[in-house]
Amino acid sequence: MTRPRRQVSVETIARDADATAGRVRISGMDEPVEVERFDESGYRVSLGGRRLEVVVAREPGVDWGWVDGRAFRWTHAPEASVRDPEPAGDTGTIRAPMPAVVTAVAAAPGRAVARGDTLLVLEAMKMELPVKAPRDGRVAAVLCETGDRVDADAPLVELDDREAARK
Repeated sequence: MTRPRRQVSVETIARDADATAGRVRISGMDEPVEVERFDESGYRVSLGGRRLEVVVAREPGVDWGWVDGRAFRWTHAPEASVRDPEPAGDTGTIRAPMPAVVTAVAAAPGRAVARGDTLLVLEAMKMELPVKAPRDGRVAAVLCETGDRVDADAPLVELDDREAARK
C-alpha cells in the first residue's frame, strides 16, 4: 500500500532584518508557521503549539529536510514544493533519505527490532541523522558498512516484518 504524494506550496510572509526568524504560510493550513534559525542548518519551527527542530542539507538544485525522523526533499524552482516521502514501511527496504556517509551501524542480520530503534547513523553536511526502524521486524540484511558513502534512495537495511506479525 502506498500513499499518494502530496504537493504543498510554501510562501514567506514575514522575515526579520537579519533573516534568522520569520513566518511562512503553507497551503492547506489556516495559521502561519513561526520559523527561527538556531545554527547554520537548523531551525526551530512552531506549528499550532507544537515545536519541532528541523535540519536542512542543501545540494545544487535540491534541499533535504530532516524532521522528527522523517526526511523531506524539495527542488529549487520558482514555485517551491514539498512532497511527503514515500512511506518507509511498504517494501521492507529502508533507504537513505539523502546523500550521506554511514557513521555507525547498529543493525545486524537476524536481530529483532522495534519501531523507533536506531538501525544506523548517517552524516550529511556535518549533521548526524539516525535512521530508525519504521515498524517492528527482524533485520534480514544490512547493505552498508561504517564509512560507506551512500546516495539518496540507496538501500541500507532490509527489514522482514513477517516474523514480527507472527508474535
